[in-house]
Amino acid sequence: MSYTGLGAYPPQLPPRRPSRAPLWIALAVVAVLAAVVGVVAFTLLGDHEGQAGTPAPTSTSPAPDWLAVEDDEAGLRYELPPSWEEGGTGALGRLRITGSHVSRPFQCQGRDMVQAQAVAGSVASGNAEEIATDVVNRLARGGYTVDGTAPGIGEPRVETSDDRVVVSVEVTPKAVNACYAPGAVVTAVALRKGSKTAVFALNVAQGGPHAAQGPAEDDVRRILEGVRLT
Repeated sequence: MSYTGLGAYPPQLPPRRPSRAPLWIALAVVAVLAAVVGVVAFTLLGDHEGQAGTPAPTSTSPAPDWLAVEDDEAGLRYELPPSWEEGGTGALGRLRITGSHVSRPFQCQGRDMVQAQAVAGSVASGNAEEIATDVVNRLARGGYTVDGTAPGIGEPRVETSDDRVVVSVEVTPKAVNACYAPGAVVTAVALRKGSKTAVFALNVAQGGPHAAQGPAEDDVRRILEGVRLT
C-alpha cells in the first residue's frame, strides 16, 4: 500500500517493500526516506533527498500493547504504539535515517494517509542542538508545504540535560485542505554516542478530522521520554 499524506508529510523514501509507497499524514506533506507520511499531508523527510538504504530495524513486542524498536545502526531504542507500521531508510540533510514508522493509515479523498511519523538515525559529528534544530525544520517544511506554500514554523523550544537535547517546533500549514490538520508539532531528541549524534524525531499532526488516528498526548510523551541509547 502507498501512503500519500500525513495531515502533514516528510520527503519520500524508497519503499521498504515493493508493494509499499509513500505515506501521507493529515497535516501537510513530510516525506521520510522510504515512506511518505502525511500529518497535514507531510512527506516524511523535508528535503527530497531520500535514497535507498539498509533495511529498517526490526520491531519486537516487549509488552501486549507497545513495540520495542532496537536500531543498532542509529544506536537508539524506543517504543511505539502497536498499530504503527515500519517505513524505510534514507537521508534527511546530514541525518542518515536508518528506521522509520508511521501511525495507522487511513483514507481521505482517495489517498492513504497517516497522522504521525517517527524517524531515527545518526549524524557522524556536529553540535547536538544544531542537528536537532535542522531535523525539525526540515521535517516541518517538507511535511507541511502544501501546493508550494511553505508552512509557518514557530521558534524552536530547546530543553537540555546531561545526556540529551530536545528541540520542538509548532507548525501551521498555510494552505487549506479537508484532509489536513490545522497544525502539527515536530520534535527531535538528540543524544551523543561517541563521536556521532543519534537522533529520534516525531512528527505529529494536531487536530483535524482524523486526529483520532494519531497518538494521544500521553502516547506522544511516552514515546519521547522512552528514547534511549543502546
